[in-house]
Amino acid sequence: MNKTIKIAVMLLSVPLCTNLIASETKAKHTLSVLPLSDQAAPQKLTQFINGIIKEHPRLLEERARLAAAQANVRAADQAIYNPELEIDSEKTDINTSYLQLSQTIDIGDKQGAKTSVAQAELIQANAEYEMSKQQLAYDLLNALANQYTKNEIYKLIQQNLMLMKDFANISERRHRAGDLSQVELNLARLAYSEAIITRTQAAADAASSKEQLRVLLGHVPDNIPLLPKNLPLAKLPHDKDKFISNLPAVHLEQAKVTSARKNVDLRQSEKSWDPTISLRGGKEDTQSLAGITLSIPLNIRNSFSAEVDVAKQQFIQAEFRAQQAFREQRAIVLTSTQRYSLLQQAWLTWSKNGDSSIQQQLKLIKRLWQVGDMSTTDYLVQLKQAIDTQTAGLELRGKFWQSAFEWMNTTASIINWLNINISESSK
Repeated sequence: MNKTIKIAVMLLSVPLCTNLIASETKAKHTLSVLPLSDQAAPQKLTQFINGIIKEHPRLLEERARLAAAQANVRAADQAIYNPELEIDSEKTDINTSYLQLSQTIDIGDKQGAKTSVAQAELIQANAEYEMSKQQLAYDLLNALANQYTKNEIYKLIQQNLMLMKDFANISERRHRAGDLSQVELNLARLAYSEAIITRTQAAADAASSKEQLRVLLGHVPDNIPLLPKNLPLAKLPHDKDKFISNLPAVHLEQAKVTSARKNVDLRQSEKSWDPTISLRGGKEDTQSLAGITLSIPLNIRNSFSAEVDVAKQQFIQAEFRAQQAFREQRAIVLTSTQRYSLLQQAWLTWSKNGDSSIQQQLKLIKRLWQVGDMSTTDYLVQLKQAIDTQTAGLELRGKFWQSAFEWMNTTASIINWLNINISESSK
C-alpha cells in the first residue's frame, strides 16, 4: 500500500491551479490506391455488390467497432479526476462545521497519455474497417465466381450425359443391326453409367457453391450479374515497397506499434505522484476557519516500474512484428501478382480459340464414329478428352477470376475496381 503525506496550512486565500491537458493530433495516413482504369467493373456487378455490402452484418459489425473506437477517444479525453465535496458538522460542547472541496491534479498527464493510446487504437480500427470492406467484397466476388464456375461445369456435364445417352442409344441400334460387337456395346453402357455418376457429383458441387453464396447473401437472388471475362492487368507501381507500406494491412501493424509506444507513455504517467489539494472553510463556535490540505501519494512499496518494463517489451515486440508483417505482406503481394499474371495469360490464350476448337472436334469425331471410320474405344477416348478439356477451360476461368479477386484484395483495390463508395455513418 502506498503512503500519503498530508500537509495542513491555515490560509485566508488559496491560488487556484489549472489542469493542462495535452492531446495528440490524430495521425492521418494515405492509403495506397491502385489505378484500375483499364478494365472497370461492369455497372450491374457494381450495383449488385454495393447493394449487399452497405447493409451486410459483417460490415455493420466493423462499423460499430469503429464507432466504439471513436467513442473511446472521446472517453479518454475526459478528466481523470473529479472534484470531491465533503461536508461535516459536529455538535458537542463546541459546535464545529466545515465544507471541504478537494481536487486531485493529474501531474503525470494520464489524460493525455490515455487519449494518445485511444487515438492509436482508432487508427487500428480504421485500418481494420478498410480491410473488412475489401475482404467482404472479395468473399462475395469469390463466391460468385465459384458458383458460376460450378454451375457451368454442371451444365457441361449435363450435356455430356446427353451425349453419352445418345451414344448408348445409337450403340444399341448398331448392335441390333450387327454393326457393333457386344464388347463395344458394354463399353457404351459403362460410359453412360459413368456420366450419370459424374453428373451427380457436379450437381452436388453446384449445390454446395450455392449454399456458400447463400451464407454470404442471406438468400440467392434470381438474377445474379455475370462476371467479366476481361479484368485489369496485373500491374504494380514502380515503387513497390512504398505502395505496400501504405496498404491497410501494413497500416494496421504500424498503428499497433504506435499504440504500444503510447502505452509506454501511459505506464510512465501512472508512476507520477498525483497530489490532492483540498480547500476547507467553516466555523468553530463563533470563529471562522479556513485551511488547505495537500495530500501526496508515496509510491514507495510499488513504484509501478514493472508495468513500464512490460510496456516497453510489448513495444519492442510490436516493432518486430510490424517488420515481419511488412515482409509477409510484400511476399503475398508479389506472389499474388505473379500468379494472377500467369493465369491471366493462360486464360487469354484459351479464350481466343480453345472452346471453338473443341466444338469442332466433337462434331468431327461423332461423324467419324457414326460412319464407322472410328472405333467405339477411340471415340470414347477422344470424347472424354474433349469434355475434360472443356471442364479444364471452365476451371481455368474460375481460377483466373479467383486469382484476380485475390490480387485485388491483397492490393486493397477491390473497392476501387468496383467504384463503390461505402459511407461510414459512424463518422
